[in-house]
Amino acid sequence: MKKALFYIFSFASIVVIFWCSFFVAYGDFKELKYPDNFSFIEVPDPLSGGNPVYSLVERKLPAVGESFFDSSFGTILTRVTEKDGIKGRHEYSRFDPFNVNQSMIILLNPDGLWDVYRTKSYPYNKPANLVVHGSIAEPRWDRKDLNLIWGEENFSIKTLNVKTGKRTLIKDFSKDPVMGPIIKKEKVYRITMMDEGEASMDNRFWAFFLQGDASTDYKQHYIFTWDREKNTVLGVYKIAPNETELDWIGMSPLGTWVLIGGLDNNGGNLAGLTMANKELTQFHRLDYTTAHSDVGLDIYGNEVIVMQNTRTDYIDMIPISFDTEPILENGGSYENTNRIPLVRLFVSSESPLSLQSGVHISANFPGYCVVSTSIEQGLKEQNWLDRTITLVKLDPQKPRVFYLAKVYNTTKEYWEETHASVTNDGKKVVWASNWGQRIGGDQMLLMQLTMPPNWTKLLEK
Repeated sequence: MKKALFYIFSFASIVVIFWCSFFVAYGDFKELKYPDNFSFIEVPDPLSGGNPVYSLVERKLPAVGESFFDSSFGTILTRVTEKDGIKGRHEYSRFDPFNVNQSMIILLNPDGLWDVYRTKSYPYNKPANLVVHGSIAEPRWDRKDLNLIWGEENFSIKTLNVKTGKRTLIKDFSKDPVMGPIIKKEKVYRITMMDEGEASMDNRFWAFFLQGDASTDYKQHYIFTWDREKNTVLGVYKIAPNETELDWIGMSPLGTWVLIGGLDNNGGNLAGLTMANKELTQFHRLDYTTAHSDVGLDIYGNEVIVMQNTRTDYIDMIPISFDTEPILENGGSYENTNRIPLVRLFVSSESPLSLQSGVHISANFPGYCVVSTSIEQGLKEQNWLDRTITLVKLDPQKPRVFYLAKVYNTTKEYWEETHASVTNDGKKVVWASNWGQRIGGDQMLLMQLTMPPNWTKLLEK
């Protein structure tokens, strides 16, 4: 009898512990689903500064794991991390922080690197969800292998299997017959894309700066490209002293072109945003300078870069093509430039409709991009883009823009910027938020928007 009672009690205890653990992990929150009649709210005229303004509706800080409908646009939002400063947020708008099946996520850590966490329970960034501490630079998830991350270390490309912890050397350029002698001769310390570039989507083609060490003020010395399939350096370009004002480098999504983020005060072949062939023998200026942007594909699969245009006050879709011309003058014409204005920013201090925010762009999901805004402390929300995240359909014939969510975030430090990122499969959007609390402090957390099923079809209605 005592033995039977013991088993009954033990079983009951296990059940109680299980359910207590469940509610601690997930919170006692109702799972939200989109209503059958849900539709996105379209921005009437994205090329105007005077679209409908949806002001932020006051809401208390949601609990970890709590989902709710955006008060203005009806999208489903969830708070997914604990408030933990930089450890509560993802890296940047240009990169999908999730692995291919979204069972894991990369979050920043204060050591200047990153950590991988499981996403099966909330908060994502609790110690029990920790998978591995990052150990390579510029981490990018593999698009097929759910456990594999690509990155660099010193002069090498390496992968990290987060399941096994195994680090694999893919390529050591210090031993390459072309780059090895250059690395040995020059005062350099690493290969880098300067934290904003990416390889081609299939990880076949890569473009890097060879960056100088402290004795050369960390200036970039060379550009080089590499074909992983053939294990061949395709092109090498020595950067002239007047060409070192550079922001980032990377490949176009399909690996067709090299993109070089030159600034407007740069010289030579690398002035402004520049495209080049993989052999680095042809260069073409795409824009006046390099601003907040992301590379992607339009709805027809053409390679584009979506970027803030500092000369015209718009966000442009820029075809990566030698047929695309830069706009070099303030207020210059779009005629015969082969570029498409998508959204007017209306940054004008004289206007009561002026945009008070900075913008970031995420074009991970083919055919679309997400534009997010960050507003500084003391500035009021007034333009239709302020404190707002929008979705842009990258249709060169008829671009369309839709409201997605309002942003509960106020920026003082760089790592408090919103940096919304859409996943590679378009199922989620995540962004950083401090909920307007302890601005400049340790209140950063991650908000997640779950997109409706088959949402691209909803945009056709």
